[in-house]
Amino acid sequence: MNRLGALLGIPAFLLLTLSSPCQKPAEHDTEADIRRLGAQIGEIAGKQQGVLDRADLLKRRLRLDEMMLARIERDQAAAKAAVDGASARLAELTKQEGAARSYLRLRMRQLYALGVLQQYRLLFAVNSTQDLRAAGFYLNALGERDAEAFRKLSRVKTDQARLNSELAASQEALAAKAKGAEEERATLLAEQARLGVLLTQLGQARQTAQQALDETLAAARSMDRYVTDLSFRTRVEMMSKNMALSKGQLPNPCGGGVMRGFGDYVHPKFKTRVPHPGLDLGAPLGTPVKAVFDGQVEYAGWLSGYGYTVILSHPGGFFTIYGHLDQISVKKGDTLVQNQTLGAVGENAALDTTGLYFELRQGAKAVDPAPWLRGGTHVQNGSGD
Repeated sequence: MNRLGALLGIPAFLLLTLSSPCQKPAEHDTEADIRRLGAQIGEIAGKQQGVLDRADLLKRRLRLDEMMLARIERDQAAAKAAVDGASARLAELTKQEGAARSYLRLRMRQLYALGVLQQYRLLFAVNSTQDLRAAGFYLNALGERDAEAFRKLSRVKTDQARLNSELAASQEALAAKAKGAEEERATLLAEQARLGVLLTQLGQARQTAQQALDETLAAARSMDRYVTDLSFRTRVEMMSKNMALSKGQLPNPCGGGVMRGFGDYVHPKFKTRVPHPGLDLGAPLGTPVKAVFDGQVEYAGWLSGYGYTVILSHPGGFFTIYGHLDQISVKKGDTLVQNQTLGAVGENAALDTTGLYFELRQGAKAVDPAPWLRGGTHVQNGSGD
């Protein structure tokens, strides 16, 4: 693992220069320029893809915001209906409050007019025990009616305060949601516009670099060596391509399904998180392993943690790594074309089966190979992580 990191930690242009045979200065400069411009185009293409992915994410978020705004509008309609109902309820409560107040005002005037001894006058005015009992019942009922009027007025005031508070809170919450959604939408639209400008700038930069690369390739093809040296011609044609433009179109290196996907996993025995920056592809022992794109062999041999391994460098600053091989059929410095055999599938000790470990790196950064392979990848025997 450390050795691989050291290999890929070397700047791409230096690694490629060191791996090339000695050449005349002009020819060396031509190859170096082609590699540099190809890597530059690859880097720009990678940035463009990143911006496009970001723009797609923003579109999704905008659609979510549109859905949120539509839901808020529906909530507002429902809240308006609730407000109308509450308003009617408040009107009824106000009416009840007015009736209760009218009754209490009338009773207060009566009490004031009759004086504080009115109930005693009524009791002293009766002429029989039966009338006295009837007068007591009347006074009791009148007192209970007055008390109920006070209680009703108190309930009406409490209900009015509660309804007003709930309506205010509901309207405030809906207004805050609508404001937040509108602000988020405005921010996303601004970011979308910024990404549009950035894409335009990247497109112009890529066009400029492509034009320079085309001119340099034309100069290389006009050299006498291009005609006489097959190796030189193969390298020039290889560097005229760009792997960054082949996302989703690369062939599966051994035709196998995914036994373990890209990304860290938990070791089943030691329960520790293990880095896994590639794919484990299941295939029978001896299955031919092929280059997924034109490239040059930068390493071919035993690599600690990977077993027999081949590392290819590709136009655009990419590397592919083929590990756990049973045998290797190429050597360092060889230039391979897409689908050319570089070795055969060996045993994957980590999974206790046969298969290929395949890794894709953009510069020194490992990226998930699955989206780059034609048709993606399928999980084999349900064993993908």
